[in-house]
Amino acid sequence: MNLAKEDFYCGAFLSFLLNNKIVPALFEERVNSSRKIYDFTTDKGGFRVYVKGSEKPSSESQLKKSSIWNFPFTEKQIDEIKGIESEEKQMYFAFVCGKIPLNKSRIAVIPADILFQCIDIDRSDKYKSQSVKIKLVKGCWDFEVYGTARADRINGLDNTLKVRVKNIDELFSKEVMV
Repeated sequence: MNLAKEDFYCGAFLSFLLNNKIVPALFEERVNSSRKIYDFTTDKGGFRVYVKGSEKPSSESQLKKSSIWNFPFTEKQIDEIKGIESEEKQMYFAFVCGKIPLNKSRIAVIPADILFQCIDIDRSDKYKSQSVKIKLVKGCWDFEVYGTARADRINGLDNTLKVRVKNIDELFSKEVMV
């Protein structure tokens, strides 16, 4: 069996879950093995996670100490996302933001409602490319998320959506009783 590059990104996401003591009780069988969509259950409920990866940032600024990763979506992927969004599980998108050395890579877990503000799933022009951009500034607590349907700046002001860098524990792991 040959491994696709996407399998490594999915493996990074699944490994991150397990290494952070987030052990899903159940992984459901994937309907289509070419899809990088995983259904799993933890004590916090049922989840559906769509995994995409990028080997390296599309741009980096040494001056601003920032990296931006671009995640394009094909027409087929947009249609697939549109078809799965309404199911009962909590829907997230995991973007594996690769970097050299690999231990500098990050995983941005974006809720579906934020992603749908960044791409136009009901696009009138099916041939207009769609993408999500994930920006990380060194020392910041949040990823900045924007895309085809949402500019990063409007009239010089920040228009990005913010997602916590370390939100995986909050989303998927056991709730700690205080």
